[in-house]
Amino acid sequence: MTVKVPRPSKIRLPGNSDSFILLKEGNARLKTDISRLRIEKAQLREENSQLRAENSQFRTENSRLKDELHFTHEELKEERDISEFKDIALAENDALYQILEEERLRFQVE
Repeated sequence: MTVKVPRPSKIRLPGNSDSFILLKEGNARLKTDISRLRIEKAQLREENSQLRAENSQFRTENSRLKDELHFTHEELKEERDISEFKDIALAENDALYQILEEERLRFQVE
């Protein structure tokens, strides 16, 4: 927001040109400082805009990675369930094999 301040008319100090020159130099320095600060402000606004854009990209990437992590956890859970099922099936097959082996040995002994 810009606030306009009315400018007072130029004041001339009669007979004292040194102080007038000092005021002009001070005024010039202040104008230079104001220009420099405006440039810095514009640069900071640009940097802020870039950082906001980066932040938005990071949020999007973060969301994508969270989704990917969720799906990876789901896949891992499915793999564990499948592995557990296979372990149970293998244990059952081993038990059946042991039973059949014992039966075979009994028949051989008889």
